[in-house]
Amino acid sequence: MSFGAVTIIGPGLIGGSLALALTERKLADRLVVYARSKSALIELQSACPGAELTTDAKQALKDADMVVLCIPIESMFAFVAPVAHLFKSSAVVTDVGSVKSRVERDLAPLLINNAHWIGSHPMAGSEKSGFGAARANLFDGATVVITPTAKTSLVADKRAEEFWRAVGGCVVRVDPETHDNYVAQISHLPHLVAAALVNHSSTEARELAGGGFRDTTRVASGSPELWTEILAANAKPLVKNIDDFIHQLLRFRFALEPEPGSANPFTSLLLKALQKAQRTRSELLEKKPNFHKRP
Repeated sequence: MSFGAVTIIGPGLIGGSLALALTERKLADRLVVYARSKSALIELQSACPGAELTTDAKQALKDADMVVLCIPIESMFAFVAPVAHLFKSSAVVTDVGSVKSRVERDLAPLLINNAHWIGSHPMAGSEKSGFGAARANLFDGATVVITPTAKTSLVADKRAEEFWRAVGGCVVRVDPETHDNYVAQISHLPHLVAAALVNHSSTEARELAGGGFRDTTRVASGSPELWTEILAANAKPLVKNIDDFIHQLLRFRFALEPEPGSANPFTSLLLKALQKAQRTRSELLEKKPNFHKRP
C-alpha cells in the first residue's frame, strides 16, 4: 500500500517516527518533511535518505496527497492559515495533537473547502522529545484515536484509518469532546500528579527512592514547555478531573483520619479501594480495545 505523496510537518518525536515508519515500510511514493529551520532536518538526512527535506511550506504542500501536522497545538493555526489555499483539494490532512476540540475548532473552518480534514491522536511517545527519540516502531500496537465529526468526509475517515493502521496503530473513533475528557483522565491528569509527587517529595526522601517512585513519576521528565501548552489547551476537562481526583484522595484521607470517637473504617475502606484498583489495573493490561468501533 502507498499513500502517494506524504508530507510531514515537524520532524520531532512523532513526526520523525512517522518518517522512519513510512520509509521502512515503503508507504509513500514521495516523502516530504518540513521544518522551520534547516538544523531540525539534519538528522533526517541519513535516517531517511529518500525524503525531501524543506523549510519552504509551499514546496512541502505541493501535490501532497496526505499531510500530517506534527507541530505543537499552538502552532497549527499559524502554520495552516496562510497556506490553506495551497492544499490539493483531494488531500487528506490530519494532526497528532493530544487535544482535539481546540484543533477541530481552529483547523476545520480553514480546510473545509480546501482539503479533507480529520483529527488524529496517536497514543504513543515517551518522556523524551525530538528526532533523537524517534523510532520506526513507535506506533506498533499503539492506540490511535481519530475524531471524525458530522462534517468529516468519508474519504478522510477511511484514509486516516488506513494510514494509521499501515504504520502499526490500532484505530478507535470518538468525537473531539469525548476524546479530550478521556485523555484528561488517562494522560493529562497523570502528568500533573507525577509532577506534584516529585515536587512534594523532599530531597532527603528522594535519596531513598526506588523503582516504584521512579516508575510512578517517569512522565514528569517530559518537556515542561510542551506540557504547559498541552495542559492549558485542555483546561476545562482537566479542571473537572482534578476536582474528581481530589475527591478520591479525600476519601483515603478521611479513612485514615476518622472522626473522633467513631469506629476506624481504615482497614475495610482502604482494602476495598486497593482491591478495586488492582482488578481494574489487571483488566487494563488484559483488555484489547474495540479498535474499529464507530461512534
